[in-house]
Amino acid sequence: MSRPPLLQIIPLAALTGVGMLATDLYLPALPHLAHDLGSDVPTVQATISSFMIALALSQLFWGAVADKLGMRNTLLAGIALLAATGVACALAADVDALIVYRTIQGVGAGAATVVVPVLLRRRFTDADAVRAISWVSIAESIIPAIAPVIGTGILLVSGWRGNFWLVAVLALILLPFILALVPGRQVLHAPDETVSYPALLQNRAFLRDATVYGLTFGALVTFVASAPHLIEQWSGRGPAIFALMQVCGVSSFIVAASRAGAMAHRCGTYKLMKAGAIVQLFSVAGLIALGLLDVRHVAPLIACWMLFCGGLGLRGPSTVTRALSVPKSLTSLASGFLMFLALTLSGIGTQIAGFLLHDGLLPVALLVAAMILASMVLQKDTARA
Repeated sequence: MSRPPLLQIIPLAALTGVGMLATDLYLPALPHLAHDLGSDVPTVQATISSFMIALALSQLFWGAVADKLGMRNTLLAGIALLAATGVACALAADVDALIVYRTIQGVGAGAATVVVPVLLRRRFTDADAVRAISWVSIAESIIPAIAPVIGTGILLVSGWRGNFWLVAVLALILLPFILALVPGRQVLHAPDETVSYPALLQNRAFLRDATVYGLTFGALVTFVASAPHLIEQWSGRGPAIFALMQVCGVSSFIVAASRAGAMAHRCGTYKLMKAGAIVQLFSVAGLIALGLLDVRHVAPLIACWMLFCGGLGLRGPSTVTRALSVPKSLTSLASGFLMFLALTLSGIGTQIAGFLLHDGLLPVALLVAAMILASMVLQKDTARA
């Protein structure tokens, strides 16, 4: 297998990126959207939650149908839904219609998050797959940082509807890349071979790796969702500090993930997972110490967060690579279940954290630490499997 070329990886990363842009791009426009559609903020927030719920559930759907439709047709269907719903959202006359269109848009966005990891895992060996998935993760990490800035510019020039027009245009631009880079239908299993979620879930090694990734990803989302409140209420600082924390965290993730492929070549995926887990363990220990000592300075908080994101940059791509090391006939199902589990655990963690925020940093840090420790226990079991 050859070293994964960036010219192949970048368009595939862009496929998942457009789905993420569908939400991150229009976040600055939410107050204007509520005013223009004669609605209120809680109702407008449903345009985000409906998208996320549909995205999570669609992982199971796309995972089940990808082998039947083929990788290319699955991506084409997802991109078509993104483009069509981008136009529909841009033309929405009221918030109820927008919620419906955003729900369908979430289903469309789910196709790429299932198929792209499968394509990369099937195309490359372990260490090269880590490298390829790392670059996709880097692209995905940059989008939440830059999309709101772009969205603000579009809002000032053309209003909130312009954000959805952009999503539709970008989706259509990606169509030629799908046709060029994604193979047509491939037969990956014998006619009498059982390809189903029950068959996949009998694979204990996959379940362990999927849960490891789900807990790690869930810990990340749980803290990110809690951070704005913690920064404001616990440290007395404003939104600019949260933005700084995100920039520092994303930068740390990019540095670590960009080295993950080379490190996987040298030491293997499991040792890379272990190294990332140890880094994350130090980071959550630091967060707990800050909570116990009631240290309310943002500098050590940001330092701990950078460690956490750096650990994820090492650990995340290698864990995904191991989780998708199932028989080829099951990789689409595995990718769908992997992301469904990650999104579900993220939602559960965020909801639990919501009940803990009034007590400051310590209980949230303990929750995130519990998720990381649980992932490390399962990861150890994987090594013995």
